Amino acid sequence: MFSTKDMIILGMMVFALFLGAGNIIFPPMAGYQSGTDWFSTSLGFIITGVILPFITLVTVAVKGRGERLSVDLPKWVAVIFWVALYLIVGSTFAMPRVTNTAFEMGFIPLGFVEKNIASHLTFALIFNICSLFFMLKQGTMISAIGKFMTPALLVLLVVVGVAVVVEPLSAINAPVKQYADYAFFGGVIDGYQTMDVLSAMAFGGIVARALASKNITQPRTVAFITIKAGLISVSLLAALYICLFYLGATSDLVANTATNGGQIFSRYVDALFGSVGTWIMCGIVLLASMTTLVGVTSACADYFATFHHRLGYRFWVIFFTLLTTIVSTFGLDTLLRVTIPALLMIYPSSVTIVFLQFARRYMAAPRISYGITIAVIVFMSLLDTLNYLKLLSDNMKNFLLTHLPLFEQGMGWLIPGIIACIISLLIGKMCSGKTAQLNNETV
Repeated sequence: MFSTKDMIILGMMVFALFLGAGNIIFPPMAGYQSGTDWFSTSLGFIITGVILPFITLVTVAVKGRGERLSVDLPKWVAVIFWVALYLIVGSTFAMPRVTNTAFEMGFIPLGFVEKNIASHLTFALIFNICSLFFMLKQGTMISAIGKFMTPALLVLLVVVGVAVVVEPLSAINAPVKQYADYAFFGGVIDGYQTMDVLSAMAFGGIVARALASKNITQPRTVAFITIKAGLISVSLLAALYICLFYLGATSDLVANTATNGGQIFSRYVDALFGSVGTWIMCGIVLLASMTTLVGVTSACADYFATFHHRLGYRFWVIFFTLLTTIVSTFGLDTLLRVTIPALLMIYPSSVTIVFLQFARRYMAAPRISYGITIAVIVFMSLLDTLNYLKLLSDNMKNFLLTHLPLFEQGMGWLIPGIIACIISLLIGKMCSGKTAQLNNETV
C-alpha cells in the first residue's frame, strides 16, 4: 500500500536529489547575462533541466535500472556509455563540483576558517564522510532525505524566493553574450550543466528500489506513482528556477565582479538579509549539496557493484567518497570549465537513448536503429565539443555554421540525429523484410 504521505515523501526526495550544486550555480549567472530576456532563457533551461529529467526518471523507474535502456546497443558500447556517465555525474566531475560548492558557498561565508588548501581538504573529507553515513544504508538515505532534509531546504528556499520577488535589488539590463542572439537556446544549453538528465538515469533506479521495498513492481503502477511524485519535484524545481533567473536578472548591483552564479546568489542573499542571510544561504547550499551527493554516489556505487561480487556496494561507496574528496581539491571554477566539454559529449546520447525507448515499438530492427542513431549522435556531439574547445579549423566551422542547423547554438546533433533515426527505421524494415523473405524461401 502506497499512501499519500508516502507519495509526498517520495516527491520531496526526488526534488532534493535533483536540487544540487548546478541548480543553484547556473540560473543566477544565466539570469544576469540574459537580462530582459531572462524569462525566455529560463523556459529553455526548464526544458533540459526539468522536463527531460522528469521523462528520464519515469522511463528508468519503469525499467528498474537505467542500464536496461541500452540493451539494444552492443554490450561494449553500453558499458563504455554507462561507465562514462556514472564517472561524469559522479566522482570525476559532478560530485567534486558539489563538494566545492558546499565549501565555497556553504561553509566559507560563515567565517570559521580562511579559504586555503588545508581548510578545503579538511572540509571535503568531513562533508563526504558525513554523506557516507547516509549512503551505507539505502533505506536510511531515502527516509532521511524525504522526511527531514527536504522540508528544511524548502523552508529556506521559500524565504529567499519571496524576498527576491518582493524586493529586487536592481533594474534589469539588456542581454549579453549568446543570450542577445538566442536567449531560449542559451537556456537549453545552460540546462545541460545541471546534469539532471544524467542524474535522472541514476535516480530512476533509486525510485524503483524505493517502490520495490513497498512491493510495488508492476510497470503501470510504478509509472503512475513516479509521475505523481515526479510532478511534485517538477513543480518545485520549475518555480525555483524562475525565481533564481529573476534573482540573477535583478542582481546588477552585486554581480559586476562575480565569476559564477554561486557568488551572485551569495551576495544577493547577503544584501537582502544581512548576517542572517549568510546563515540562510549556507543552510540551503549545504543541504542541497549533501542530498545530491548522497543520491548520485549511491547510484554510482550500485552500478559498479554489478561488475564483481567481491567488490560490493559498500566498497564502491567508500571508494567514490574518497575519489570525490581528492578531485574536489582542484577548485570550483576549474571543475566548471572542464565539465562543459564532457557534458556536450554525453548529454545528447543520454537524451537520445531515453527517446529511442519510446520509439522502440515502431522499430523492426532495434539494434540497427539504436546503432545508427547513437553513432551519428556521438559524431555530431564530438563536433559540438571541438567547437566549444575551439579546436575546429575555420573552414570546417564556417561550413558547419552555414549548413548545419542549430550548430551555433551548441545543438548541431539534433537534426542529424532525427534524420539518422528515420533512416535507421527504414533500413531496419528493409533488413527485416529481406530476412523474412529468406526464411519463407527456406521453408
